[in-house]
Amino acid sequence: MSRSASPRSSRRPSGRGRGGRPRPGRGIPIDRPRPAKLRAWAGLSAAALAAVVALTSCLGPGPVKLEVKPAGTLGKPVLVGRLKHPAIVESSGIVASRRHGGVYWTMNDSGNPPRIYAVDQAGKCLRAVHLRGARNRDWEDIAADADGMLYVADVGDNARRRKSLTIYCLPEPDPKGKGPAAVKFARSFRYPAGHGPFDCEAMFVRRGWAYLVTKERARAALYRVALAGKAGETGEAEFLGTLSGAAWVTAADISPDGLRIAVLTYLSVMVYELPAPPEKVFAPPASGPASRPAGTRRSVAVRRRWRLVRLGQCEAICWRPPAAGAGLLITNEGRDVYRIPPAAAATRPATSP
Repeated sequence: MSRSASPRSSRRPSGRGRGGRPRPGRGIPIDRPRPAKLRAWAGLSAAALAAVVALTSCLGPGPVKLEVKPAGTLGKPVLVGRLKHPAIVESSGIVASRRHGGVYWTMNDSGNPPRIYAVDQAGKCLRAVHLRGARNRDWEDIAADADGMLYVADVGDNARRRKSLTIYCLPEPDPKGKGPAAVKFARSFRYPAGHGPFDCEAMFVRRGWAYLVTKERARAALYRVALAGKAGETGEAEFLGTLSGAAWVTAADISPDGLRIAVLTYLSVMVYELPAPPEKVFAPPASGPASRPAGTRRSVAVRRRWRLVRLGQCEAICWRPPAAGAGLLITNEGRDVYRIPPAAAATRPATSP
């Protein structure tokens, strides 16, 4: 997120007061008892868990519907580390390595060199990698696929003026190596006619598609971009639908099995449970849209929605590999690293790394 897009500006999201601090009563504290004055707000948050968050797809006559259900599949956030390397000034995206256990990749947002950083869960920097052939106009997220490729999303647009956006693709570097890494290809794209420009800070990748979640005040939009394309060609993003209730989205990631999507906002994290991988949920039927009965709906549960008031301004999220204990990893603007464990492994929040 560009610094001009901070919630401390006049466009800060509701629930944040001057200086970017949350207003009292907005959200549930993570690690301390709620004062009596907040009990009424806690009731509202519980009611919100039973509300419906609709993702209305334009693909075919049957919209997809996402429902919030208060089932506890995640534990409480635990402080596990801090990004101490002086060059990592604002971790805008993070993703777990698919090739090297215990390694995560992160990067800075706009105004910084085109570099990615290998770090461990505690925030220790293992390697800084300069990307040849890339430009950091406004990097906002980073993703990985099952083939060992990394994708850097240069999709930020706080001023909403960019006509073309870029996703850089490269083979994942060795975190113990040295020297720069070359970009394999850069996928340029634009939004469809009549859509955008949008600010966007969230991207995840699966099976040849990059999925983008826009940053809106009330309802985020979901698009996808085909990563395959001719060199120099500018592709067009495909609109998939909207996520009502998902406001000020700052990051997203998909679980390795493709059935869970974690969406991070300034004040909360939501996990969407899909009935099938996204390429099947959002793709038109093989025999055409007419084969899907009008009004067909699929119910998809959001298993948990956490309020992150006490965690500061959160900017990046990723799924931890099963070998690392699963759950989620989050970084904030203050360089803190938090882990959200599965509910069965939940522990009391730590007070220091």
